[in-house]
Amino acid sequence: MNPRAIYIAAGGIAVAAIVLFFFLGSGNFGLPVGQQGNQTSQQVLAEPQLSIRNIAVTRTGNESANVQVEFVMHNPNSHQLSLEILEYNLNIGGLRMTGGVIGGTPEGMIASSADLTPIPAENSVVLRKTQVVTRNNLIADNWDSMVAGTAEYEITGHYQYRSTVRLETTAGENEFSLKFP
Repeated sequence: MNPRAIYIAAGGIAVAAIVLFFFLGSGNFGLPVGQQGNQTSQQVLAEPQLSIRNIAVTRTGNESANVQVEFVMHNPNSHQLSLEILEYNLNIGGLRMTGGVIGGTPEGMIASSADLTPIPAENSVVLRKTQVVTRNNLIADNWDSMVAGTAEYEITGHYQYRSTVRLETTAGENEFSLKFP
C-alpha cells in the first residue's frame, strides 16, 4: 500500500476529529426535541452533613478501653453520593486520645470501589469505627473521664465524597470539628 495514501487518510481523519470536537464543544449541538443532555449542565451538589450519633467507651482492662465513634452522614441531594474517606481525631481537653479512618480513597482508573460507602439520595447512613485507647501518664486524667462517661469530646478531621450523575462526576472535600455531648 502507498505510504502517501496512508498519511493523507490519517490527516483527513485528524481534521474530521478536530472539526467534530469544535462543533460539539461549541454548544451549537443540540439533542432532538424532548431529550435532555448535560452538555452545559453543572450538577448542583449540596454538601453532605456530618454529625456524631454516639461515642461508646468499654473498659477492657486496667489500662485499655475500646472507643466506638458513630457518625451520621446525611445526603440532602436527589442522587446518591459515595463517601470515599473519613479521617478523624478524637480529642479530650486538647489531647488526642485516638483517631481513625473510615473508607479509603480509590487510586487510579481501575481501582476498586469496595471501600466506598454509598449514601442514598435524601437519606442518612451510620458510620462506625472502634479503636483501642491505652492509658498512659500523659492522658491518664482524660482516659479516666472517658471511661467514667464524663468526658467532653472534640472530633476533628475531614472527609471526601463524590457524586456521578449522567456520567458527570463531582468531588468534594470538607473539614469538620464536632463536639460530643
